[in-house]
Amino acid sequence: MGRRRPESTAFNLSSKGIGCIGFNLTQVEKSSIHSPLVRIEAGASWLGGSLSTFYCYSMIHSGNSVILQESGTELLPRNHYGTFYDAEAYLVYSASLPGQPAGPDVIRREIKENGNGCCERHIHAWTGERSVLGALALRRAGQLVTHLGAPCVLHREPAASETPRLYSYFRDGIRILRSGCVGDSARLYRVRGRRPVLVQLDAVSWAQLAADGVFVLDTTPLVVLWLGRAANLVDKIFGAKIAYRMARGAEKGMSARRITIAHDGYEQTLPGADRSLLDGILELRARTVRPAAPPPCRPTPARLYKMTTAVRAPPLAIPSQRSAARLEEIKRAPLHRHDLADDSVFIVDAGERGIWSWVGPSARPTAARGALAAARGLARARRYAGPVSATPAGREPLEFAALFHAWPWCDARREGRQRAARSATTKLDAVSLASNAWLAAEAQLPDDGSGALRMWRVRRQSEIEDAIGNTETLVEVPHPQAGVFFSRDCYIAVYTYHALIGEQSILYYWMGGSSLNDLRNLCAKEARDLYIKMARLPVQVRVYEGKEPAHFLQIFKGRMTTYMGSATDYEPTGRRVLAPPRALVRVSGQYAREARGVEVREGSEGRGGCYIVREGARAWVWCAATATGDEREVAKNMAAAEHTLVMQGKEKDDFWKVLGDRRSLLTPAPLREVERPLPPRLFYAYQGTPGQYCFEEMVSFSQLDLLPEMTAVLDAHRALYVWLGAYACARAKDDPMLIADQYLDVDPAARDSETPVIVLSQGREPPNFTGFFPHWKPNMWKSHKTFSAIVSALEGKAIVHSGNSALQSGNNANRFDQHEKYPLAVLRGPRDHLPPDVDPLTKELYLTHDDFVATFGVPYDDFRALPAWKQKDLKKAVGLF
Repeated sequence: MGRRRPESTAFNLSSKGIGCIGFNLTQVEKSSIHSPLVRIEAGASWLGGSLSTFYCYSMIHSGNSVILQESGTELLPRNHYGTFYDAEAYLVYSASLPGQPAGPDVIRREIKENGNGCCERHIHAWTGERSVLGALALRRAGQLVTHLGAPCVLHREPAASETPRLYSYFRDGIRILRSGCVGDSARLYRVRGRRPVLVQLDAVSWAQLAADGVFVLDTTPLVVLWLGRAANLVDKIFGAKIAYRMARGAEKGMSARRITIAHDGYEQTLPGADRSLLDGILELRARTVRPAAPPPCRPTPARLYKMTTAVRAPPLAIPSQRSAARLEEIKRAPLHRHDLADDSVFIVDAGERGIWSWVGPSARPTAARGALAAARGLARARRYAGPVSATPAGREPLEFAALFHAWPWCDARREGRQRAARSATTKLDAVSLASNAWLAAEAQLPDDGSGALRMWRVRRQSEIEDAIGNTETLVEVPHPQAGVFFSRDCYIAVYTYHALIGEQSILYYWMGGSSLNDLRNLCAKEARDLYIKMARLPVQVRVYEGKEPAHFLQIFKGRMTTYMGSATDYEPTGRRVLAPPRALVRVSGQYAREARGVEVREGSEGRGGCYIVREGARAWVWCAATATGDEREVAKNMAAAEHTLVMQGKEKDDFWKVLGDRRSLLTPAPLREVERPLPPRLFYAYQGTPGQYCFEEMVSFSQLDLLPEMTAVLDAHRALYVWLGAYACARAKDDPMLIADQYLDVDPAARDSETPVIVLSQGREPPNFTGFFPHWKPNMWKSHKTFSAIVSALEGKAIVHSGNSALQSGNNANRFDQHEKYPLAVLRGPRDHLPPDVDPLTKELYLTHDDFVATFGVPYDDFRALPAWKQKDLKKAVGLF
C-alpha cells in the first residue's frame, strides 16, 4: 500500500485544554492573549497508522510564545535530526510494532491496527539544562496522547541522562549544543557512550576536562582531540570520528582543518604551533584535570510503591483543590506481575534504570493523570536526575517488563518462533541450525548434540592427599554419555562438533548444588587453565545444577540425572561415576533438550509429572495423570533399561512395596504454563573504575552495535552471554565471569545469580548467539579499523603528528600512566595530607608527564633507567622523598 501524505493539524492551547481547529492549516492559530502560540504539523491518521513512524518536535522559547515544530518538513531539515539545544525543549514521537526498531531511517508503510499488530507508541519530552519549558513540554506530551487517542508510553528525558530508547532512534548519536554560541571562536565538546552523545560544554577551561573523558576542542584553525588517560577505548574511537567530521566541514569542498591529538598529561609534547594555540586557549601552566568519576553507589533492588490519595479535610471547601498523592511502599525485588493491581497506579523505583509509573486498566482517571507527576515526586525525593516514564497496562515496553521476575511477555511473532523451536525435533544438526540461526537461538542449540564429548570430575583436596602417587586434580569420566552427576561434585566437559566455520568446541563447567565453594573455585580455575591451554578458542559456559542450558542437556540425549552425595560414596577411588543402586528420580521436561532427572529424598521439595524408581537392575516409570505424552516418553528414555510403566491410580502392590517409605515423595505436578521469556537485551559493558563495570543498554540492537574494541552482555534471560571483541581490554578477557556476576548483581529485578553464563569471542559466535541478531554477517569486521589505524589516518590527513605514539593503541600498559595524577604542590605536602591512593615511597608516579619532565628534567622512562641511589637523590632534591 502506498504512503499517505502527512496531514497537518493546528491546535489552540488555552486554559481550558486543547481543541482541534482543523486540518491542512499552514497558518498559525492564535489563542487568548495570555496563551502561548503553538503550531503543530502532525497528521492524526498518519501518526496512528504507520508501521514505523518518527516525529521530532522542538519548543523554542521566544518571549511569551512557544513554537512547536515537526521535523521532516521545511521548518526543520532532516539533517537536524538528533540535534538538541540546551535552552529548548523537544517532543519525540515514535510508533512501531512491538520489538521492531523505530527511527527516522526506518522505512514507513501503513498498517491496520488490530489485536495482533498493535503499535508500540512512545512520546519523549526532552528538556535542556537551561530550558524553562520542561513543564510545558510534559503538558504538550499529554495533549499529544489525548490527540492520538491510543495508549502511549510517556518519557521525561533530562539532558545528558536520556533513556536508551531515545538513543536508539539516532544511530549516529545525538548532539546537545549550547544555544546562542554560534559565533564563539572555540567550542569544547565531550564524547561519551556506545551510541555517542556529543555534549557542548559551557566554557572552554581546564575545569571541564576529566581524566576519564574524551573531549574535542573546535577552533577556527585547528581541531584538538583530547584523550583522558582513564577514558575507555570506545569513547576514544567515536571521539576520533567526530573530530574528523568537524575538521572535514559540513559543506563539500570545504578545506579540511588540521587535527592534533593531545593525550592527558602530554600536552607539552605537541608540536610548537599547536602547543602555542592550545596554550592561548587553555593556558597550559594552569593545567588541572578532574580525576575519574567515583564509582556509582551500589544499586539497590527495585522498589514497588502504590499511589494512594491522602485523606485530608481543608478548613474551607475549595472545589478546585486537588487531594495530594501519597506513595506507600509495597515490596522490594523480586517483583512479579501479580503485584500490580488493575485498579491502581504503581511506581517502580529501579535506581539507575529509571523510575516508572504503571497505570492499571481500571485505575481512576484522576489517578492516571497524576501517575507521571507522582513518579517525578519520588525522583525529587530520591534526588534522582535520570529519566522518569509512565506506561499504561498492556503496553509495557521491554525496559519496564525486565524489572519484574518472569514477566509473561506477549508477542505473537516471537511466540510463533518459540513454538516452532519447541516442536522442531528433527533437522537440528549444525548445518541446518547455522542456516536458520533464529531457530538455534530460540531452541538454544548450536547443534544436535551428536559431537564428541570428554568429561572430568574435579577431585577435592582431601582426595588428592589420600591418593598414593596420584596428584591430578581432574579425573576423566570413562563413559560421559551416561549423564550421571552428583550434587556434591563439580565436573568439566569439553564438547566438540563440526560447524560451517570448522571445528568448534564448548567448554562447560558444572557446579553441583551441594558442592563447597572451595571445590567450585577449584573447578573454575581448572576450567580457565584448560581454556588457555586450548588457545582460548572454545566457548566457555558456567553451569549450575538445575539451571543447565538446553544444549548441555541435549548432549546427554535426555538422560542427564543428578544424584545426591558424591561419586566417591559409591566408588571409593572416584575413577568411575556409578549411579546408586536404589533411588527415586523426579523427571522433568518434554524434549531431550529439556530433560533432567533429580534424585528425591526426604526433605526434597518440588513436584514432578513422572518419576523413575530404581531398585538394583529393575526400574519403574511412574506417570501422574497430568503428565503429557511427551513427558512420559522423556521419562521412559531416561530409564534406559527395561522398565515397567505405572500410571497414577493403577499402581500394584509390588510397586508400593518397592517404593516403601518413599511413597510420600511421589508428588504429582499440576499442568505447567508455557513459559514466555522476555526478548533478549544487549548491553555495552565498560569499566568505570578498576574492577567495577557499568552497563549501557542498546535498544533495538543489531550486529552494528558490536565493536571489536568492546565487551557486550546479551541478556537472553534464561542465559547470559558475554561477548569479547578482538580488541577488548585485557582485564575483560582475563575474567569475563566477573562482568556477568556484576551484571546479575546490579539487575534491579534481583536476578538468579546461578543463571547460566556463556562466554564467546569475536569470530567464533555459535548460531544460538547470532540468531538473536537480524541479518548477521560473519565478515562484517574484516574492514574494521583499530584505534591505532584511525589515529594514523587522522594524522596523515591532519598534517600533524601526535605527541605520544605509545598511547595510540588506546589501552595504556605503561605503569606510569595507570596512576591517578595530582598537582606537584599536593605531592610535596605533609604525608598525612596526601590523597589516600598515593604511595609515599613513589610520589613521582602521581605526576603528569609534563609535570614530571618539568620537575626532573627527563621523561619517566629515562628516570627509571637511573640507578636507585640516583633516583632517590633526585626525589630528595625536588621534595618528593
